[in-house]
Amino acid sequence: MLPRKQSAPVDDIFTKETHVKILDLLEKRPFGFEIEGITSPSLYLVKARLNDESLSNGDKIELPSDKIGHLNEIRYKDITTTSQSELVEGIMEEINFNPDNHLSFFNRANNISLKVHSFQLLPTIGKSKAQQMVQARGMIGWENFSDIDGKCSIESVRLLAERYVVEMEDSVQIPRLLDLLLRNGM
Repeated sequence: MLPRKQSAPVDDIFTKETHVKILDLLEKRPFGFEIEGITSPSLYLVKARLNDESLSNGDKIELPSDKIGHLNEIRYKDITTTSQSELVEGIMEEINFNPDNHLSFFNRANNISLKVHSFQLLPTIGKSKAQQMVQARGMIGWENFSDIDGKCSIESVRLLAERYVVEMEDSVQIPRLLDLLLRNGM
């Protein structure tokens, strides 16, 4: 019999996380509350027991914290509709707070194949828009998201946040920008 492959403890994936933004508070019976949130900087969906009832939706908790219990990763399909509705805005806030890795996508994106460019992974970006973005980027690249938005007439932060949500919803999306940009590093 072959030995079973041991997976890394769940705690290991959260060692680099610095904050959790609360997306929703859930009452847990017979007593207490639980949070659903998104971590920073790697954008993991998590849940944890709430130890400090003064916290509310939208609060950002610095990690480690005794305000919440142990973090557990949660799937997109298992979060509440409130968390789902807050997710894009929460991710956009994180992208603006830590822009470097996210901006690197726009500055380093290339062709995935002969027919598809990485920019086409973003919602609403087709082939001609991707070509326009490559030309607007030029050799220098962009310094910030406002530069991208102005030159390409898009909402770059929102489109990237929406792509991350698509990847959270469907774990078989390939390539996974969440992994390439935030979790495994470029």
